[in-house]
Amino acid sequence: MATVPTPLERGRTATGDSFYDSLEMLCIVQFDGRVTEANASLLDTLGCAESELVGSVSLDHIHPEDQQDTLSRAAELLTGANVALYENRYRCHDGSYRWLAWSARSEPGEAQVHCAARDVTESRTHRDLVDKLLIELERSNTDLAQFAYVASHDLSEPLRMVSSYVQLLAGRYTGQLDDDADEFIGYVVDGVTRMKALIDDLLAYSRSGVDVVVRRRVDCGVLVDSAVADLKLVIGDSGATIEVGDLPIVYGDPGQLSQLFQNLLSNALKFVAADVPARVRVNAERWPDAWCFSVADNGIGIAEAHRERVFLMFKRLHGRSQYPGTGIGLALCQKIVTRFGGKIWLAEGSEQGCEFLFTIPDLAAPSELVT
Repeated sequence: MATVPTPLERGRTATGDSFYDSLEMLCIVQFDGRVTEANASLLDTLGCAESELVGSVSLDHIHPEDQQDTLSRAAELLTGANVALYENRYRCHDGSYRWLAWSARSEPGEAQVHCAARDVTESRTHRDLVDKLLIELERSNTDLAQFAYVASHDLSEPLRMVSSYVQLLAGRYTGQLDDDADEFIGYVVDGVTRMKALIDDLLAYSRSGVDVVVRRRVDCGVLVDSAVADLKLVIGDSGATIEVGDLPIVYGDPGQLSQLFQNLLSNALKFVAADVPARVRVNAERWPDAWCFSVADNGIGIAEAHRERVFLMFKRLHGRSQYPGTGIGLALCQKIVTRFGGKIWLAEGSEQGCEFLFTIPDLAAPSELVT
């Protein structure tokens, strides 16, 4: 008595041994959704017996959350598309799911679809983990920035009161007590002044990561002119000169870009040798997809070993008695530039005088909001 061949055996006659022996997962699905052929690689991956998959409706094995997308891809094939590429979770014999990346080709004359798959479960798991970690990192950074903002903002008020009373104390009693008392009062005044500067800088740094930034047309020449005007007392007292080249119009946040130029110019005026008038040059160069700005000076320079360190918070290279400051300015500059998709670095050969370079992407129109 002749036996009735199984669908798999019937398919073997039609497709040949290479279909079943292929290391790639292969199957054939009719236009009505029934699986008529599946090779050993696919069955082994899913842990399924031939009878469990062949003859069943393919959609029944697909994760409910992925069924709609799979149906949409199938519809593309039925309306004339040659190949459909998609991923879905396919149920295994033990009830678990594996991510499969499918390449499907329609054969209208045979009313069937030839499908090939790759197991991408491990890569999808890694991708999902990375996405989750990035979301957590973004949330953590946002929470940290908000905490720093609130903490520095709330510290400002009591410090303002302390500063007021210390100034009254200094004005009323300096010179009326002994030398030790005058010295102690001087220490308190200096400490309060430095603490206020530190809190103000922390507040500016944290705010730069919390505020929503809207890009709009900004004339960088106007921003630099305004920064120079704000520094006119320092420039006049030190005999400094600032040369400004032709600067472009970019799309950016005027407040933060103004702060960027202000910090770089202040550094250039501050870190100069004694009795050497500062000379600062501000220029811009057109790159293929960005504007590259440079702020160069004739100051004391930065050793090669400290090129990267200068952008870290609180990483001072000199004592406060030599050069005042909180060590936050360049970290803030880096944060501002990075938020706009640019980068900032210290040019090579900055041991004698510094040249800071930074880029701002050249956009034809304002971008979406940057958070």
